Parts: sequence; structure tokens; C-alpha cells
Amino acid sequence: MAINALWVGIHFQDAALMAIIVPALLLQIAPDNHTKVLAAISTAVAIGTAVVPPFAGAISDRLRREGGDRRIQTGLVLAVDAIALLAMYYVRSAFGLGVTAVAAMTAVVSGSVIYQVLLPEIVPRRFWGAAAGYRGAMTLVGTIIGLLLGALLPPHRALLGAMAGVVGSALTLLFVPASPPAGAPRERAHVRDRHDLIVTLIARAWIVLGMTLLTTYVLYFFHDVLGITNASASTGLVAGAAMLGAVVSSVVVGIVSDRLDRRLTVFLSGLPMTAAALGFALIPDPHIVFVWSLLFGLGYGGVFSVGWALALDSVPELGDVARDLGIWGTLSNLPMVVAPAIGAAIITGAPNASAGYRLLFASAGACFLLGSLTVLATHKPKAVPR
Repeated sequence: MAINALWVGIHFQDAALMAIIVPALLLQIAPDNHTKVLAAISTAVAIGTAVVPPFAGAISDRLRREGGDRRIQTGLVLAVDAIALLAMYYVRSAFGLGVTAVAAMTAVVSGSVIYQVLLPEIVPRRFWGAAAGYRGAMTLVGTIIGLLLGALLPPHRALLGAMAGVVGSALTLLFVPASPPAGAPRERAHVRDRHDLIVTLIARAWIVLGMTLLTTYVLYFFHDVLGITNASASTGLVAGAAMLGAVVSSVVVGIVSDRLDRRLTVFLSGLPMTAAALGFALIPDPHIVFVWSLLFGLGYGGVFSVGWALALDSVPELGDVARDLGIWGTLSNLPMVVAPAIGAAIITGAPNASAGYRLLFASAGACFLLGSLTVLATHKPKAVPR
């Protein structure tokens, strides 16, 4: 719990900033072309969060071999994030909003890459699934808080809340135990199973593509199609319902994955996500969207908690793990760079807005299904020594 508490604050920001706060601010700053501006900002954020984290991870690995402390490194990066969020509070232009959003999201993702290495460095391998489940639960708690506050507060106040969440959760670093002393530096890391590493990259890439298509424009779906006046509140409440289901599934599926085949647990978790996305596409009724959200959350918790543990089973050895997890995250998150443009093209290319969003949600469902099926191509895991 101490190791995973930081994820609450990190995902407080991660959930609300690009899904609710930035789109809501753009409705004020650029009301006439908010979809195109959001696509541009989201693409810039995706590029920043794809390029920078592997370098942050590599620097962290080098400092660690020289006696550095990943807890201190994480704290410094999160300080940069907090400063960027504070600067965003004062900007009043689309360009300024884009610059500060890129800085904040790049910093928080870089901090995540550095900090997540503490789990495999401290926790024994036989408990990685359970630890990943608790990480997923803390992530989802932060996501729920961020979504609800993003929905209930004006966007500028929500920004200050996100900054406070990051700063407050960073204090939990004081309670995290230090990693064991680093071993002798090695010339290069060795991939235990290159086939599985590539397969997990492809599987996560499909899931990330579907998630980005689904979340980038969901606020505008409520605003432009359903005609809901307070689109921020609807987005936050619906997403919060999804996360409630995900909290439970994350812990339960994480523990189960230490005893069963992780491939099967990830595959089965992806099926409710697929069904929920198709539900949004076929029956976008505001009266039953909470049903689709809960169904989506039940799958989401398992896919993203156990999927991360599955990646740990195949990434390179732990000597360069921050760098390698950063590279894994970068490659698997590359769809975030193109997804906003794809989503905008799908919406604007349809005969009307309703048809565009239906096609968008159906495309997201297809991505979830492809990602779930791809996981099954990994090798059967070997028994872990106890």
C-alpha cells in the first residue's frame, strides 16, 4: 500500500486533465474549433509523453547504479509537474494551454516511469500480480477522484485540485522503503523473451488506441450529440462509474493472475471493454450509459493492472528496468500520437455527428478485441520459484 499510494495523486491528474479540464477550457478559449484544437494539443501531449520518458528512465538507471535514490528523482520530476499545472492556471490562450499541458503530462509520465520500477525492485516476483492489482486499485481511486472533481468543479479550480493532489501524494514518498543496493553495472540488458516483449507491446498498443479514441472526444459526445449542457459533469460521472467497477476487478484479477495464466486473465478482461464500447455505439442512450460504463470498468481494471504484470514477465532484466519500461511504454503508447487525428477524421467524415461518434465507439471496441486476442500469442508462462 505504501509503495502504491503515490498513484492516487498521479492519476488524479492523468484522468482529469486531458479528458475533462483541457476540453472544458477549450470550450471557453476556442469555442468555434474546439475539436481541431483539442486534436492538436492531444497529439503534442502524446508526442511528449512518448519521447521523453525513456530518457528519464535511462538517466534514473544510471543514477541508481551510482547510488541514486529513485524516490528523490520522482519527487523532483513531480515538482516540475506541479509548476506546469500552476502555470496552466494563468494561461488564457490555446497555445499557452497546449505548452503547459505538454509540460505537465510529460513530467507526470516521466515520474511514473521512474517510480514504477520500485515495485519489481522491492516486491518478490511471485507477488508481482498482486502488487500490480493494488497498483491498479490505487490508480483507479485517483482516477475516480480526478474525474469527479473535474466534473463538479470549474476547470480552473479543478486544475488547482490536480496540483494539490500531486503535491500531497508526493509526500507518501517519505514512507516508501529504499530499493536494495544496485548490483554491478552491466554492459547491456538481456531480454528474457523477445517474442513476448513484442507481443505485449502490440497488444497494449491496440488497447491504448481504443482508449484514446474513446476518451479524447467523450466530453464532446455529451455536448455535441446528446445536447447535455454540463458536459464536464456527465463525463466525470460516467467515467467515475466505470472506475468504481475497475477498482474491484483490479485487485481481484491481480491476485488471481498470480495463480492462473496471466494471458487468459488479460484476454477475458478485454471482453467486457469490447462489449461496452459496442454498447455506446449501438445504444448511446443517456439513461443507460452508466450500464456500459460499469461493464467497461470491470474489464479495464484487469487489463491495465495484470497487463502491466504480464509485461514485467517479459521485459529485460532489472539492471536497466526504468529505461526498458520507459521504452515499452513509449512504443506501446505510440497510438496516442495518431489517435486524436484518427478520431477527428472519423467524426468529421461521417454524415452527421451522431453517426461519427457511433463509428468512433465501434472502432474503439474493435481495438479492444484485437488487443485482447493478441495477448494470447504470448508464450505460456513458466513456473515462478517461491
